Amino acid sequence: MTMSENRVLIIDDDPRICRILKRVADDLGIESFATDNPELFEPANLGFEPNVIFMDLQMPKIDGVELLRKLAEQHSSAAIIVVSGMDESVLETTKELGKSLGLNMAGILQKPIDIDKTQEILQRHFEPASIQEYKATQITKEELAQAIKRKELIVHYQPQVNLELGKVTGFEALVRWQHPDHGLLFPDVFIPLAEQNKDLIGPLTYSVLNSILENGILKAEHTADLNVSINLSAKMLSDLSLPDRVARMLAKYSIDPGRLILEVTESGAMEDPSLTMDILTRLRLKNFKLSLDDFGTGFSSMVQLYRLPFNEIKVDKSFVMAAMTSKEAAAIVRITVELGHSLGLEVVAEGVEDKQTYDWLKSIGCDIGQGYYISRPVDVEHFITWLQGYNLTQSN
Repeated sequence: MTMSENRVLIIDDDPRICRILKRVADDLGIESFATDNPELFEPANLGFEPNVIFMDLQMPKIDGVELLRKLAEQHSSAAIIVVSGMDESVLETTKELGKSLGLNMAGILQKPIDIDKTQEILQRHFEPASIQEYKATQITKEELAQAIKRKELIVHYQPQVNLELGKVTGFEALVRWQHPDHGLLFPDVFIPLAEQNKDLIGPLTYSVLNSILENGILKAEHTADLNVSINLSAKMLSDLSLPDRVARMLAKYSIDPGRLILEVTESGAMEDPSLTMDILTRLRLKNFKLSLDDFGTGFSSMVQLYRLPFNEIKVDKSFVMAAMTSKEAAAIVRITVELGHSLGLEVVAEGVEDKQTYDWLKSIGCDIGQGYYISRPVDVEHFITWLQGYNLTQSN
């Protein structure tokens, strides 16, 4: 197999940290190798020839300073990111030590792992070749508009599971761009452009909803009782025609409005509370469900949260993914679950990456789980196949 030009090596004695960092790299299309065994680090570095190394400072058999010396002996040119839960002064000293050894000390990543910061670090050093090439052409408003008209936007689905019962209750619809020249592009490539143009984000959102309705996933044998969640841009919460238009779209396909969950980010819901309250209330009156997405990352007022008619809260995945390694992140997840239940809301946890996290969320009473441990987002055909297999497993 030909080796990719973009490669990340991850060394951390905590397998969960390895999985989190590897998942971020994989999501960006970057080839990665992760190990929690320090003895594999040296041969992995020599054989894999990474461009970026994420390196834990504290490990039982060897510490980060020793690894830095080995990298200097190997004349490594990789960008080195020091990962640790130690205080900042120790990390800064380690960074300066690495520089004195002639190494490319590119940054510091504090534990618990911040997903967004990790993505920024990787994107700063390299991006998938398709995205680099595509961004170099300068994405235009006109090109995205044409992509929407030509139905180049496709939908992938990620299941959501009732943690107590182990039953699939619904799925989130996630948009992708199947570009004719650059392959499959992820939302971070084109959604920011759409968000900047109100005449794009509306058609894009309605295109996603129409795709869901047209492909029949809501009426298939194994999905006829499942809910579907889609993201609703804050830019659309100033459009008073939104509730009626969405209602007409579902009525055309005889879909119960109660099966559609519209996800609004915490910061977006608070941009213009009075107008948001108008539109969200009308959506609820039409029996649509509302979800407050990425809860915990914004600065919402508890009073406004109480006033707005949400059905569920989605805990931001950065807290969920760090919950098994950070007491602070675990406390935030637990408090959010308690808050949601006290307000009569269901609580959905994104970023369920392993069985330990799944079981812990179940133990604290979290209602719904979503993440790679359950399933990656997949196209409609693979989702139906996955669902059939999952239901068969649960029934045995």
